[in-house]
Amino acid sequence: MKRVDQSETGFSDLTWSPDGTQVAYVRGEDEICRSAVDTDAVPMMVARGVCPAFNVDGGILFEKGDEILLNRNGTTAVFIGRSDVIEGTAKRRPCTSMDGKSLLFVIDNVFHKDSQSKNAWPWRTFLGMARATSAPRPKILPRQQWYGGDFTFLPDGGFLHYEYDSTAGARIHMVDVNGETVFTTFGLYPAVSPDGRRLACKPKGGQALVIHTRRGDTWNGEELDTVVCKLPEGGRLSGSPPIWTDNRFVLMDENNQLFRVDTRNQSVEEMKKIPAPALRGSHTMAISPDRGRLALEVPVDGGFEIRVVDLA
Repeated sequence: MKRVDQSETGFSDLTWSPDGTQVAYVRGEDEICRSAVDTDAVPMMVARGVCPAFNVDGGILFEKGDEILLNRNGTTAVFIGRSDVIEGTAKRRPCTSMDGKSLLFVIDNVFHKDSQSKNAWPWRTFLGMARATSAPRPKILPRQQWYGGDFTFLPDGGFLHYEYDSTAGARIHMVDVNGETVFTTFGLYPAVSPDGRRLACKPKGGQALVIHTRRGDTWNGEELDTVVCKLPEGGRLSGSPPIWTDNRFVLMDENNQLFRVDTRNQSVEEMKKIPAPALRGSHTMAISPDRGRLALEVPVDGGFEIRVVDLA
């Protein structure tokens, strides 16, 4: 177990580089840092902002001032600005695929004519997609309105996102590479297995892990097997999604504990040799691209630390 960084105020938005040699994160309110995990190099603050995400070239995309910026080789420049896609709209929350080649982001304050024609609030928020390298070619996904919640890429290039509203509750949307919704279910914090056949998510009330397994080659509501893995009662729902270590086992933090769930027999084991991540903020743990190491924020006397743990 290696200590990567420490802070009195804490960390958020942990993420790995595509080659698995570095982690990036926000220290405190807005200090975006990167740190090597295989050497004793001192963590480096590269910029001020939020939501860091590595691209395939080793640069870090992040949000600042309603734009998405790119820091690479010590230089920061606008990657997707307010004038891109739709003039004058804010661009937020960059999220890259595990290989660092594709990018999801939020386009805020878009004028929506269909809503206006129905006497509804006309200013809406949508998801956008782009390349995460040079010449990003950003575009809006007109069928994917965003109401809050996380999003993450699927192994085939599609993506998941979830939302919560007072009318429909917590909903998960699975979207293909063309931006079309192919499957919707209820839940929070979704994560898909490496083979793309299994979906893990948290119910609204917590204290359980829900696993959906598709029977066929595509996702739909009619050809699914669903099981519920019960967790010990108590505590509150954490802000990190479940993590698949392979196609069978899932790591999940809740109740100030870290559990490993066997999705074949629904057994739950507390991981006592690994400290539970801090129960605050979001994305306080992240798995490496090869799924062999776990980076997590843990509470210590006087503050917090980022540690990297070998899962083997």
